[in-house]
Amino acid sequence: MKEVTLEASLRKTTGKGSARQSRLAGNIPAVVYGPEIDTFPIEIPEKVMRQAVKDSSWNAIFDLSVDGKTNKVLIRDIHRDPITLKVTHLDFHAISMNKPIRLNVRIALIGESIGVKTDGGILQSAMREIEISCLPKDIIDVIEIDVSELAVGDSIHVRDISIENVTILAEERRTVVICTAPSVIVEEETSEEDEEDGEGVEGAEGAEGTDASAASDDEKKDEK
Repeated sequence: MKEVTLEASLRKTTGKGSARQSRLAGNIPAVVYGPEIDTFPIEIPEKVMRQAVKDSSWNAIFDLSVDGKTNKVLIRDIHRDPITLKVTHLDFHAISMNKPIRLNVRIALIGESIGVKTDGGILQSAMREIEISCLPKDIIDVIEIDVSELAVGDSIHVRDISIENVTILAEERRTVVICTAPSVIVEEETSEEDEEDGEGVEGAEGAEGTDASAASDDEKKDEK
């Protein structure tokens, strides 16, 4: 896991007003917390944060330097504007390199399923990320799963994933990805036999109607 240095400044005040002023100044307000430190508020220039993530990932270990003091941290929560999706706040978790941590890692499917390629199957992803536990030095950015051998009806479960020095915390029975059969639309068609039967019924009804009409005419003649 690549470690990236991140320079930040201590925020002297907290609250919505302080965070708003920080954002107007081109910064991202944030907070740093952990089991071995007291929580404190900071702000990071938006351009600096964007470049740091570009050079690594959101799961990177950052050497966060604030007023000359450095902590190794992970991003635990990202708050975004619901409309612009712009980052509005970050939560940093100060970690110890000697203690396991828990985090979610993105899943990436690689290869082309044989079921999709030869039988027109549909590849369906049931999980986008998996929770793991490991030492900070063993953190991975992504879990790659090869689906090239998946035929129609085959699936990959959490129990099928093994990563060195990493403990998978998700339930073993959970399905990660499955190759399903293609959907088939069956059109209902009226058979010729049914059509002929229908014509026969209509003919019979017509005949009955004719007989009834004739009988009615005979009765009128008798009355006269």
